[in-house]
Amino acid sequence: MMEESPKRGKMENLRKILIPIILFILASGCEDVRLHSFRSLQGGWNVCDTLEYAYCAPDGRNASFAIDVQLRCEASYPYSELWLGVQCVADSAGLLSADTLRCEIFDSLGRHSGTTGGILYQTAHPLGVRQFPAGDTVRVRLYHLMDCGTVKGVTDAGIKITSLSQHQF
Repeated sequence: MMEESPKRGKMENLRKILIPIILFILASGCEDVRLHSFRSLQGGWNVCDTLEYAYCAPDGRNASFAIDVQLRCEASYPYSELWLGVQCVADSAGLLSADTLRCEIFDSLGRHSGTTGGILYQTAHPLGVRQFPAGDTVRVRLYHLMDCGTVKGVTDAGIKITSLSQHQF
């Protein structure tokens, strides 16, 4: 019987470690994102500005979707959080949900809670799972609930809608 070389043994061990890691990365990156959209807020977000994002749910059956609100903020954003009102409205069924969402911009130590690629910090805030009626257009509306008239330092606000239902096309 031939003895295995130390180099070959190390390669086998490395392969045993790397293959599960690669499979995990590939599996976790397979989100079924249905809508990912941002609106620019140049000059600030006025209390009268409602941002609206429309998504047409597929025909067939009602489906479950995860909704994340995403914000891009400058380092100069003056508050530790941003309070938002969020409504999901279906064209045929009317109001599906109305929520208040607390978006943490800075943690308790004053550090940005988001990721950065330069001068802007991006944060994601899960709204939760919602059922959308089959074949209906659902509009997600965002508006700020801060005491000031215009919120400065938020450059973009957006949503990401991800399908949680299997085999939707």
